[in-house]
Amino acid sequence: MKKSSSFGNKLLFQVLGTIILVFGLSMFFVSKYSYDSSQEEASNFIQKTAEKYGSDVQNDINRSFLVIRMLKSKFEEALNNNVKLNEEETVSYLKRVLDHNPNLSGLWFKIKDSGLLFETIKDNSDKRLYDKNGEFNPYITKSNGKYKIQPGAVYNENDAWVGGPMKSGKDYITKPYFYPVDGVDTLMATLSLPMYYKGKYIGTIGGDIVLDTFSEMTKKIKVYENGYTFIVDSYDMIIGHPNQKLLGKYIFDVVDDKQDYKAALDASKNGENYIFSKVSPTTEETSYYYSKSFSIAQTDTNWTFFVSVPKEEYLSNAIFIRNFSIIAGILALIIIAGIIILSIRKLNKNLSSISFGLDDFFKYLNKETTNPKNIEIKSADEFGVMAYNINTNVKKIQESIDKDNNLIEEVKVIVNTVGKGYLEKRITAQTDTDSLNELKNLLNNMLKNLQELIGKDLNIIIDTLSRYTKRDFTAKLDSSSCGKIGNEIIQMNRMITKMLQSSQADGMSLQNSSIELTSSVKTLSNNATSQASSLEETAAAIDEITSTIEQTSQKAQEMLSISNDTRDSASQGKGFANETVKSMDEINEQVTAINEAITVIDQIAFQTNILSLNAAVEAATAGEAGKGFAVVAAEVRNLASRSADAAKEIKALVENATLKTNNGKEISNKMIEGFSQLESKILSTSKLIDDVTNAAKEQSIGMTQISDAVGQLDKFTQENAAIAEKTNSIAQETNAVAFKVVENVNENNFDGKNNMKSQTELKKESSIIEKRKEEHTSYKKSELKNDSTYKEDKTFKSQADNEDEWESF
Repeated sequence: MKKSSSFGNKLLFQVLGTIILVFGLSMFFVSKYSYDSSQEEASNFIQKTAEKYGSDVQNDINRSFLVIRMLKSKFEEALNNNVKLNEEETVSYLKRVLDHNPNLSGLWFKIKDSGLLFETIKDNSDKRLYDKNGEFNPYITKSNGKYKIQPGAVYNENDAWVGGPMKSGKDYITKPYFYPVDGVDTLMATLSLPMYYKGKYIGTIGGDIVLDTFSEMTKKIKVYENGYTFIVDSYDMIIGHPNQKLLGKYIFDVVDDKQDYKAALDASKNGENYIFSKVSPTTEETSYYYSKSFSIAQTDTNWTFFVSVPKEEYLSNAIFIRNFSIIAGILALIIIAGIIILSIRKLNKNLSSISFGLDDFFKYLNKETTNPKNIEIKSADEFGVMAYNINTNVKKIQESIDKDNNLIEEVKVIVNTVGKGYLEKRITAQTDTDSLNELKNLLNNMLKNLQELIGKDLNIIIDTLSRYTKRDFTAKLDSSSCGKIGNEIIQMNRMITKMLQSSQADGMSLQNSSIELTSSVKTLSNNATSQASSLEETAAAIDEITSTIEQTSQKAQEMLSISNDTRDSASQGKGFANETVKSMDEINEQVTAINEAITVIDQIAFQTNILSLNAAVEAATAGEAGKGFAVVAAEVRNLASRSADAAKEIKALVENATLKTNNGKEISNKMIEGFSQLESKILSTSKLIDDVTNAAKEQSIGMTQISDAVGQLDKFTQENAAIAEKTNSIAQETNAVAFKVVENVNENNFDGKNNMKSQTELKKESSIIEKRKEEHTSYKKSELKNDSTYKEDKTFKSQADNEDEWESF
């Protein structure tokens, strides 16, 4: 066996693999946790630094705005109280404000009309306090503990510090700018607030702040080793940076990759903080950037405080812990691996000794060697105990195997003796193996049972059975020494002898019965032939009756068709009569309308006649002037009389037409009644014809069923004839079988064999049966031939009869 596949090596690889996996995962999670913790701690430190110093900048700016707001309140309060302020007191007050607020480097105010708060200029006034327009407009600054008073710029709304708060209506801070202070250009910004009087804008008030203080702040802030901070205002200008050269410049003018800075400043404008990583242009190292957004007073603008720290510095603790964890884990892994390897080597050595000892023992079991070697392990540990136990058990197994082999050899001898047919000997050897002892007992019991079953000597039974196979059943066994099977063979001999005797008797009896069966079958065949002839004649008569019934049914169908046509004609006549009655009713309605019209005409003629009479009377009263009108009235009366006469004549004619129409209607009604009676009679006739047709159909179906039944009887008769023929054949075959049975029985040698008929008598009877079989076969063939001829004649006759019936039809 190869060493690489040994149990010790596999165990070594599994344990080392598990340890490496566990240590690797532990180092990974410890390093990751420590790295993440250090990173989070460093990130929190950077964020707190940005928040702290961002708040300081915010407080400085807001404090300056608060001072300016206080000045604004003082001025607006004086305006609201209509109080004029003293110029000198105002200047002194502004100086005191600068003394108490070092963040402010200068104070000023711009009022459209300074006369609202101050008196007009006097001849002896200090010219430094007034601008070129004569307005009280001092600009007071403080530098290095000294005050400087100079005229301020004339009020101009185009200036950012004036127009900005005026338009926004709230706190305003200008874009940073450089201004010479004591001969040095200093980065500054102006804070200003709008002033109102009675809700109306009147000017601004503000102050200047020096932004260089923020650069000094960024220089002093220590963030790790090389980290730094810088401040960007809402105009994206750098107002605080350790590098003085970058002050007052736009941040996008001093960086190459602007995307992250733009995102940070956009987030700052929304009041959000931002984190990103990129190469710092100052340290030229990949750095961690954090931007803190903070608001400036009430300007609605945000400034941004940036912190930049090289990643290697702010993650130095995390990197150290990670590296320390990895190195410590590797060292611990090496130590543990060394201890495991030494232990595995010792384990391999002991396992090899045990393996070689077991291999030698297995060779002994496989008959490859005769003396197995002991396992040589002298240690007092588990392997030593295991080796001692194995050696002791191997010795016991060796002794047991020797006893087993002796028992097996004796079993072989006994088995060979049994193989020769002798069952008297038994197995006497002993062994420590329970299964072999059990096998020995089973074999001894088996031999005892076999001896009880078949006796001591199997050869005697074999000889007896051999004679039985040669049809000699006269051999006998000794019931006292042949066992149970021998006694059963004796009983079997007796039973076979009785069976042969019975078979001989049954065969002879069967021969006699088959002769009688042959005679009976002949008689049955003759009767079946006669019955078939009678059934054929019956079938022919049924066919003729069926043809007559079909003709009757066909005629009835024709009568039914004619009756239906007559009924349709009667229905049409009835319909025409109904239409005639309807037309006459319509004529009566028209005649009635004409009568009404004639009555109207008669009434009109009567009224016209009366009117003409009235006209004649009026004409007579008029005298000579009414003569012409009298003539016209007479003509009108004549026309009315003629109209009345014509109306009477038309009325008489109409009444006569009405009478004729009523007579025609009565005649039509009688026609309708006659057609209805005719239709009823036709329906009765159709029903009778239909009953006749149905009866004919039922008779036809009945005759068909009778014909089918006769056909079935004819078929069964023919089948009976065939069965009789087949039965005759079976009888002949049965006779032959009986003869064969007797012949086969006589071939055996048994007790009582010669008590039956002799062989010669059997052959004689057999010849007689064969002769009768031949006679019956020739008779059957003749009958079938005659039957076939008869059927053909009947068929031709039936066809001829059908043709005659068709011609007569």
